Amino acid sequence: MRYMAKQPADEQILKGLLDALVLDALRAGPNYGFGIREQLHRRLGPDADILKEATLYPLLHRLERNGLLASHHEPGERGSPRKYYRLTPEGRDFLQRRIHEWTRVSALLQRTLLTPGP
Repeated sequence: MRYMAKQPADEQILKGLLDALVLDALRAGPNYGFGIREQLHRRLGPDADILKEATLYPLLHRLERNGLLASHHEPGERGSPRKYYRLTPEGRDFLQRRIHEWTRVSALLQRTLLTPGP
């Protein structure tokens, strides 16, 4: 079997990570899509390309549909209203569970694949 550069499992791992990153970006308070994207691009640095605009907005809509985010509209600087997102209590709980899970995965990787064996 030939190795493929981007396998579905890779996409699922990335999707789970992006969900947590977006929820975490909203822990400090409400923000709109472009503001969330800019905040995450600063935090991700050289890996910022994992969060594309075409990925962010469907992700925000899915998190809102699932009750993890709530939204409201506010006037924008140029007259167009902006949709602001905020964490719901369910979103905060979900994020805490994800942080716990990612901490376990990180520790497991450190003990196994990232540590040279005998």
